[in-house]
Amino acid sequence: MNPTPENLQHLANFLGQTLSPDPTARKGAEAQLNQAKVQPGYPLLLLRLVGASEPAAEIRLQGAIQLKNLINNHWIASESHDFSISDADKAAVKAEIVSASMTVPEKLQPFLSESLSTICNADFPLDQKWPELLPQLMSNLDSDNPAVAVATLKIIHAIAQKYVTASHTDELWAEIKAVLALHERLLRTHSSCLAMVQQQSGNKAILEVLFQTLELLARIFYDLNYQDIPEVFEDNLDVWMQGFHQLLNLPDPVKALFNDNDEKLSSLYQMQRAICEALHLYADKYIVIVDDSDRGSRPDERPVFQKHLGTFVEDVWALLTHLGVQYQFDQLAAAAIRFLSSVLKGTHYTFFQPAHLQSIVNNVVVPGLRIRESDEEDFEDNPLEYMQRDLEGGVTDTRRGVTCELVNAMCIHFEAPTSQLCMTEIESALNQYQADNSKWKAKDAAIYLFIALAVKAETKAGGVVMINPHVDIVSFFQRYVLPDLQAVTAANVSKNPILMADLLKFLLIFRNQLPKEAYAVMFPILNVLLTSQDCIVHTYAACCLEKMLTVKDGEVPRVGRVELQPMLQPFLTNLFAALNHTASKENPHIMKCVMRMINVAQADVVTVAALLAGKLTEILSDLCNVSSLHLETLAGVIKQICVAGDVNAVNAMEGMLLPPFKMVMEQDITEFQPYFVQLVAQLLEKRPAPIPEVYVQTLPILLQQPVWASKANQPALSRLIKAYINRITDVIIANQALFHQILGLIQFLMMSKMTDNYAFGILNSILCHVPSSKYPEFLPVLTNAALDRFQKLPQASNGKFLRGLIVFFSLYIAKHGPEMLLDQLESTQAGLMEQFLTHVWVPKLNQVVNDSIDKKVCQIGMCRLLCESPRAHKYGCWATAMDAVCKSLQNNRGGIHMNNNVEDDVDFEFLVSYNNSSFMALHNAAQDKAATDPLPDVPDAGRFVIEKLQQTASQAPNLAPTIQTLAQQYQLS
Repeated sequence: MNPTPENLQHLANFLGQTLSPDPTARKGAEAQLNQAKVQPGYPLLLLRLVGASEPAAEIRLQGAIQLKNLINNHWIASESHDFSISDADKAAVKAEIVSASMTVPEKLQPFLSESLSTICNADFPLDQKWPELLPQLMSNLDSDNPAVAVATLKIIHAIAQKYVTASHTDELWAEIKAVLALHERLLRTHSSCLAMVQQQSGNKAILEVLFQTLELLARIFYDLNYQDIPEVFEDNLDVWMQGFHQLLNLPDPVKALFNDNDEKLSSLYQMQRAICEALHLYADKYIVIVDDSDRGSRPDERPVFQKHLGTFVEDVWALLTHLGVQYQFDQLAAAAIRFLSSVLKGTHYTFFQPAHLQSIVNNVVVPGLRIRESDEEDFEDNPLEYMQRDLEGGVTDTRRGVTCELVNAMCIHFEAPTSQLCMTEIESALNQYQADNSKWKAKDAAIYLFIALAVKAETKAGGVVMINPHVDIVSFFQRYVLPDLQAVTAANVSKNPILMADLLKFLLIFRNQLPKEAYAVMFPILNVLLTSQDCIVHTYAACCLEKMLTVKDGEVPRVGRVELQPMLQPFLTNLFAALNHTASKENPHIMKCVMRMINVAQADVVTVAALLAGKLTEILSDLCNVSSLHLETLAGVIKQICVAGDVNAVNAMEGMLLPPFKMVMEQDITEFQPYFVQLVAQLLEKRPAPIPEVYVQTLPILLQQPVWASKANQPALSRLIKAYINRITDVIIANQALFHQILGLIQFLMMSKMTDNYAFGILNSILCHVPSSKYPEFLPVLTNAALDRFQKLPQASNGKFLRGLIVFFSLYIAKHGPEMLLDQLESTQAGLMEQFLTHVWVPKLNQVVNDSIDKKVCQIGMCRLLCESPRAHKYGCWATAMDAVCKSLQNNRGGIHMNNNVEDDVDFEFLVSYNNSSFMALHNAAQDKAATDPLPDVPDAGRFVIEKLQQTASQAPNLAPTIQTLAQQYQLS
């Protein structure tokens, strides 16, 4: 596919059609592009189109996206993708992509930079697959064209930014050293830009380009210094630091050119932000952070940067005190505050004296915590974004968030004086509010400052675990939080929502520190707050309730099933009512609270089954509003109702779930299929008999091969088919066509390495539930199909197919004895079982079988083969095989006498996301580990083996000496 004008025009046409509103045209174009991507020359054709000036801007943009995706997915060979780009095409792309990045419009540069980054991760400098890259970049940095210099620096940053996240290895450090060949030119560019800033101090247009260049240089400085300080940077650190100092202290006329009211941060401040981040890196990583107790034996420090530290503390302090409070300055303020925080936490905290602390509190902390007009607008207009920042960790990127970090840093070495200063400010602000309730912003700031001061350590799941000893949480709650909460009524529940959200956040954060008596007081108040019309207030109330239900006193939940029961229906009623608000229709925090409540209520869920069924039916009626959390909640309801055994409640759940399940499967709504299949499997596994006919009617849909094409569907579908075989075995056997469909599905799945494990799973279920009298009709065919696949495996394979085959043979023997399988294998080839046992089963058993239940099956199956079959008694590998069984038992359980029936204790904690488009296994729908054991009648495999060996020793005297040796070696008793 040569980059001829005709081919470029064809490609442009197809790319244009991918933007068509006509789905037929769009899908046709996408199919054509999917076919074209495997053709030789296609990557270069895409690159040429992106660099051409003739196609429309939107077509070039689409081409850049296609090129980025093609390189990201197919530059490196991978099992998850169907092809990889050829070496010839790679060479063609590498020959032109750097120069193309210099000339394409700025809007397209990020896509080419990402493509370059992917290529560099694979080919640079590994084995010198791209030796031309560095010389080309060096040459471009020597260009007098500012646009070329900026584009080149973007490429270098795209290459080097991976050093920030990569693990330190010798190979990585060797790569960084290779890139450091650019240092001389980087420093020269830095110096020339500094000189031009002075020369062009009145020309804003030129300064824009200079500041953009200097920002990129600061970011590359950060990238290349992240792993360690390279020698070439250490030798020239004075030059770099003098330049940074100059750029943080630009003259007022220059700053005036960029002090406009644009909502976007100007290039000057973007550059200063990058410099502050570089300084923070040095202060955080290269000035050792120690406790006071360690100061007598201080670890190695970096004296090269130490002499610059005082200068930069003053520079950054001056920058902060003159920085506006507008939200566009938040990221610059965050970088500056983090630098100061690192100094405060480190060994050089003595730069700060008590007088400095007062100034920091007055000039940085208090202003940084005050609510701004932009915060109020976000609270009203973007509640989900506001909560995402405030509840999910994004708050550290805000002015308030980093100010809280600064207070924490001050408390490391100056806890007592910082606490005194902050408490004085807090008391003053609270007095203002008490004197005049209209000054709610003062109380808002006071609560934020108190939280920042009080919390010394916390975890996302467990809450606050360490408190500043200079503050009294309970006293503050009783004096300043509880009175306002107790004043809440149905009539004023939506009054002053920002302050109410602050009070709820206090309750959420300090839930562990509040006494149990406070919970009884707070639950009715929280129930009222759930009725607030304000999205954030009723969401924070739900979050408080959900987290309070997780608190434990030792190992005992502070709120259990008994304490929750009186409030269960009122809480659920108001939680579901909150979902009717426009802003909360897809609110994950509310659904998480419902889910937590269901798990705490346990069997009491039956008392609210009608309420749950009605609301969940309403939610499922519009799949556009359904998230994985809704389905997780439904799984929790099914779990508790099935445990309670309430048939009416189970029928209600089926009436709610099965119609949308059929629709999702029949209409091929792929994003929901894995979830609904899990839910139906859970219901079918647990519901009381008899099984309704509607399940039988649905089964044929699940056996169609296209449904299995999606990897996300396969685990859930396999589980559901096994549940069918378990619960309606007689119906399936009686319906010969249906049974043959299942057998055909097994053969289909067996032929692919991506699905063969699911084939064995279904086949094992048949071994457990289908009468052995039916086996001659189908098992020889399936067993031979498995052996055919086995013969085609690589000789050194330790993969899942071998595991599946070994477990299948083991279960066959464990359930039905050895003779049936032996007869079948011997009819295929004489001596086949002994060969398989000698060369595969024994040597691979402890390599490929890791699951505890699979190990148990293999131990019992191999033991029955070796001990019960007279033919097996003559095998030359008998001693080795039985030794493998004993070793497996010992390795699996740390001793042959231990019982393996231990269920994992899984912590129930969910990460809430506003985008739940990817597949996730439903926690509440998970199978009980014990329920998946196909041999429940053998609780202890070790005892089983011992008894079988004792019987064999008396029945086969020739094996008695070997058994005696094993008994001594493994302490069998």
